[in-house]
Amino acid sequence: MRYDLIVLGHDRHGRLAALEAAQRDKHVALIECHNDDTPPTQSLRDSALLMTGFRSRETSPQRCVRDRRGTMQQLWQISNAAAQQEAVAFETGLIQQGADFIDGRPHFVGPNEIEVSTYSNGVQRLTGDNILLAVGTKPIRPSWVPFDGQTILDSDELLALPRLPKSMIVIGADLAALESAMFFAVLGTRVVFVDPQRRLLASWDRELIHRFRRQAERCGVRFRLGRPVQAIEKTFDDRAAVRLEGGKTLLAECVLYAAGRCGNTSSLDLSEAGLEPDEQGRLWCNEQGQTWIKHIYGIGDVVGFPVLACAALDQSRRVIESLFGKGSNVSSPISRGLLTIPELAMVGATEEQLRHDLVAYEVGVARFADTSRGQISGSPSAMLKLLFHRESFELLGVHCLSESATKLIRLGETVMSLGGTVESFLDKNLGEGPLTACYRQATENGLARLADESLATPRPPKFQSRSRKTPAKHRRLVSSPR
Repeated sequence: MRYDLIVLGHDRHGRLAALEAAQRDKHVALIECHNDDTPPTQSLRDSALLMTGFRSRETSPQRCVRDRRGTMQQLWQISNAAAQQEAVAFETGLIQQGADFIDGRPHFVGPNEIEVSTYSNGVQRLTGDNILLAVGTKPIRPSWVPFDGQTILDSDELLALPRLPKSMIVIGADLAALESAMFFAVLGTRVVFVDPQRRLLASWDRELIHRFRRQAERCGVRFRLGRPVQAIEKTFDDRAAVRLEGGKTLLAECVLYAAGRCGNTSSLDLSEAGLEPDEQGRLWCNEQGQTWIKHIYGIGDVVGFPVLACAALDQSRRVIESLFGKGSNVSSPISRGLLTIPELAMVGATEEQLRHDLVAYEVGVARFADTSRGQISGSPSAMLKLLFHRESFELLGVHCLSESATKLIRLGETVMSLGGTVESFLDKNLGEGPLTACYRQATENGLARLADESLATPRPPKFQSRSRKTPAKHRRLVSSPR
């Protein structure tokens, strides 16, 4: 059977792309090739905040005791209910639009042909004018790490724990490791985060990362940066021991090894389609999601970026617009983010990049602790930073640390994609909501810095001759007889 679009993947990114294509009256097939019931990070994060009352602890003047009676099964029930409800909504929309669901194991037999081994109808061969890969990723499991699923585990085995551990060591050069560290710290677990890199999130804004680290330490996370791991062992009392370079050994109930992920492409026979993934099983794609085979596209984590779910949804819209629309704006930026507690999000350039490129920029900052809304929302350490050009006022970058940073960054991303300036946030037509108030406060702060600097600029000194006039009292002393 021939289709306008064949989507390989089970996640929400692939479902959204299939739904948008079906709404354009295209013949679409969705092959769910990897049935994984793991809920998204956003659902797990919101469930943890709901169970522990983290927001009320942040704003309450009294210290609240963490409720450790919650189990991983309770977290699973709360978060999985939301994930299943979202999946049912997508599937209902796809069925109404006439899309075909195929449950099986696919692999390429040609650039446009896919063979699917289904569980009920045997082997089917499908032909697609366009093919979209949204197969996601899986954890990297090195041979030297003795995984057992209970004491030493990867990120996909977390929800299999029978109870919340009292202590945990998170080993990660992966961004998901930082999300997991904050996730368990909020639940009351003593977490030690080990990273061989000396700087935490080196490609992000330094000031925001410094404030985030202080917030994480308040939650009980200890950082061991620049310490490579030599060995991971299981002790006689069923605990985990991590030996660091230099001789130090850390002990905990369990170890989460999250030092990277690889694409779920090993069983797809990509070579039959003319594709060759990298050493981590990921594909190279341009800004529109297109691989070097023009009719094959990639989306989500299998591309290597972005790590933020909402950014991957933007990626799916770009792919569908490129295939069946008028084309997307390739130059528009894509935001990045982390679903930590609080969230981190950024779009555009950092201060280090602008200084390296010798760009004349200015900074505008809005600190949520200065507003009552920020205190009530439970984000006293949150802030929004705007980077703009000193002469043209063009918006160059937006960096945010707050409880809803992944939503707050969207306004800045929109202004940057339109080539707007920071003065756009002063427009009263944007409304008076909390979203625009943060941007307005940061803009006013940045413009005030420019005004103060222009007033404080010292004037050039006047020319003074070497023959200085002697003061009157000194002249009298000089002219008096000896």
